[in-house]
Amino acid sequence: MRQCEALAQACGLHWNLTIGDTLPEVEPALILSFGRGLAQAIQLKKIFGDRPALVQLGRPRLVPPSQLDLIILMPQDDFPSEPNVMQLQMPLNGADAAHTVVKPLSGAEHGTVSVLLGGPTRHFSFTPHDLTDLLNRAERLAGGTGQSLHVVPGPRTPDTLVDLLEKRYIFSPQVINRDPLHKILQKKGRLVVTADSASLVADAWRSGNPTWIYPLPPKYPPIQRLKIMADRLSPEIRHTLIRRGWLAGGTDFLRWYRMLAQKGLIRPLTEQGLQNPHWHMRHDARDKELLDCRDRTMAVFARREGRT
Repeated sequence: MRQCEALAQACGLHWNLTIGDTLPEVEPALILSFGRGLAQAIQLKKIFGDRPALVQLGRPRLVPPSQLDLIILMPQDDFPSEPNVMQLQMPLNGADAAHTVVKPLSGAEHGTVSVLLGGPTRHFSFTPHDLTDLLNRAERLAGGTGQSLHVVPGPRTPDTLVDLLEKRYIFSPQVINRDPLHKILQKKGRLVVTADSASLVADAWRSGNPTWIYPLPPKYPPIQRLKIMADRLSPEIRHTLIRRGWLAGGTDFLRWYRMLAQKGLIRPLTEQGLQNPHWHMRHDARDKELLDCRDRTMAVFARREGRT
């Protein structure tokens, strides 16, 4: 939802949020949808005679790409290339059309190490063992930089893990920080994000603080196993099925995280990564993807206006 809002604001168009079966009072010229909201967006487009343009953020599931005007893939999405498909390097969370460069913040050495906890998903496990290992490494990171440690439970962090967290720090409860995310991101320091949340990675990185990723164990849901099996025969077979809307695209978080690490944008919280606890991003990084999405979306909008 935040990414659709960021894109709508960047386009400078009047927009309304449509939830459930509620219909807008005025026919929309453009529909933005995210993830599983695509089914509702397609239905809305049909109600208005297929006239509104439709832009989908995230891979479309079981919908031929040719039915959509523009598809903006998330960085972890594994989806075939098409003329109407573009792929992000970072989700649009925290993106601002007025700020097209992410600058490494100075003064990170004087802040805290804040661990932003996510939770288990279809793609990643997050067990008590994982939490214990994460906290051990985060404590080593904080010790290596001489900083204090804060651990921030998220809305998806299971109660079992929060209980374990509270027991671990029963004699130092100040370690557990329940401030809202926007306050955490405004502070200088180091940020550790669990690998389950691509949006949280984007928020942390755009803060300019050194961002570390804790690599949770990946899971392989049925669609991912089917993808692997199809790719052993030929990736083009899977791509053909996706183009026909017979197969949903897959995800590959690990590929994306490796790319970010190779570019020096993040650092993995691993044994090798901890050899340099003072790591930080060495250079300014361009962040023009929201503008690119705006330009592609407005081109779609202009074509639609030209047809009416």
